[in-house]
Amino acid sequence: MGLVSFRSPSFMRKEAGVMRVQANDSVLVTANTQRVAAERGVQQVFTDILSSVGRSGFASAEASDGSAVTADEITDSWHEWLNVSGHTRYTTLDAAESTLEDFSELMVQAHDAGAYAAPQAFLSGLSDDQLQTIQHVHHLAQPINVGALSDEGALNLLLPPPAQVDLNHDGLTQSGIGYSLRFPDSHTPRAVADAWEEATAGLSFSERMTRELQMTSEILLANIQVDDQGRFLSRSEPGDADFVNPMASSDYSYLNKARKAIESLESFKNQTPPDQYARDHSFWTAFESALQDNDAV
Repeated sequence: MGLVSFRSPSFMRKEAGVMRVQANDSVLVTANTQRVAAERGVQQVFTDILSSVGRSGFASAEASDGSAVTADEITDSWHEWLNVSGHTRYTTLDAAESTLEDFSELMVQAHDAGAYAAPQAFLSGLSDDQLQTIQHVHHLAQPINVGALSDEGALNLLLPPPAQVDLNHDGLTQSGIGYSLRFPDSHTPRAVADAWEEATAGLSFSERMTRELQMTSEILLANIQVDDQGRFLSRSEPGDADFVNPMASSDYSYLNKARKAIESLESFKNQTPPDQYARDHSFWTAFESALQDNDAV
């Protein structure tokens, strides 16, 4: 998959007084463009694999042409992603290179064995060393207990981190027995994902994580119950019958999300430090504009 083309975000100014900031932003835009291309490349390969066994992959991926994914495509997409993001994700992993190569081989074996249709059965047949490889690649705190895994938790252990999917559309991506909130995730439409990557192209890793949390926070808030005075009563947990994902609603609007964020920001402008207001206003207006440019709702 080629590099994704982005328009320069509105906050990348050309005035002489911020030329140094612009230069730094340009480096971030280039790095983030390469990151997005590598992530989408591996997402495309494994979306095609999942589609071939009747599972859903990434909504932002291109439609499959129906051709079978090859072992070379699996390893090439994995290595491309590692070349871009592996140095930050796996800096502390013991014997990182051999572990990552072992995982590459496991993904090929899983594909050949049809494991993406029946992940638990495949995992049950692995040796302790192979399970430990998967544990290390996904940064799992505890050894893998295959019998305790859900279908989603098992499947995602056989996928590269950026290609992991939210099978049940609860807004959480389960890997092993752990959960994570991600944005964009496997259900995010391509137009929205494009707008998001455009709006965040000049942000640092920590800034991007902050914006992701702001996007997904309503999933957490929707599952907290309070009384009439706003006092905490209880919290619904993943798997509970009353756990909800407001972003899964058919009438959910990402454009409304951006506009409400701007409205909230304006309402509290006098209570917000000027530099924070400027950053927040720049981001949310850039995201709103990018959504409109990409015809996202």
